[in-house]
Amino acid sequence: MTASDCPSQNYPFLTETGKNRFPFRLATTSFIYPDHIVPNVRMLEPFVDEVELLFFESTGPDSLPGPAEIEELTQLAADHQISYNIHLPLDISLTADSPAMRNTAVEKLKFIFDLAAPLAPTTWTLHLPAEDAANNFHCWHERVGQSLNRLCPAYIPGAHLCVETLSYPLEWIDDIIAAMDLSICLDIGHMAVHEMNWAAFYRKYGERIPIIHLYGFEKMHEHLGLDRMPADIRRSTGAILKDFTGTVCLEVFSYAHLEASLKILPTMI
Repeated sequence: MTASDCPSQNYPFLTETGKNRFPFRLATTSFIYPDHIVPNVRMLEPFVDEVELLFFESTGPDSLPGPAEIEELTQLAADHQISYNIHLPLDISLTADSPAMRNTAVEKLKFIFDLAAPLAPTTWTLHLPAEDAANNFHCWHERVGQSLNRLCPAYIPGAHLCVETLSYPLEWIDDIIAAMDLSICLDIGHMAVHEMNWAAFYRKYGERIPIIHLYGFEKMHEHLGLDRMPADIRRSTGAILKDFTGTVCLEVFSYAHLEASLKILPTMI
């Protein structure tokens, strides 16, 4: 990449590269620079193997890329040997108590699957909120299964859909994961800050984990650079990454946190 290839803003270049460097595909998010998805991908493609496209919002005029942007992203992938994974919206819920809200979520996800299909994402990461699960577990569990049954396998194979580890034990839906052959996104930070044993979880579910979210954290402050990851977790994470062949996403949202992470990551492997 040359200076003439840069987006309109004078953004700093990364000084470390992780592209074609590790046994896994190294990814980061599409919001490292305060700009749209395409300019971020243009800046990042020399330094990573994959970009996590953040489709965090499902409504609004600029919440999702349009067909022209999808076409441009497809061409960038072909020209620069880069792949994508997609993080599905956070403002919709397949587990909402309201049937209308769940239906809206299902229909929006169908739209996104069709929209982004040309990008051939390696994975699609999904949050399944569990705010009221403790109060009425049976109803929550039933809503999870009903909503997912409307999507898998009719609109997406279960193995392509990765349920992300959040603040509750994913074992709560172990039966649904097995029945629908779902995959899992292991977010080490989420599990660690909630004092869950992520290493034991990886040993149990490793064959279902094609993507790992990795970042530093301090107490409840997440998505920091790897220089802010506790040393003991850094060591234990490095031990599993040596043999991991899926996607490791440095899930940070700034140049400074990514730059720090790219410097630390090679020392962990």
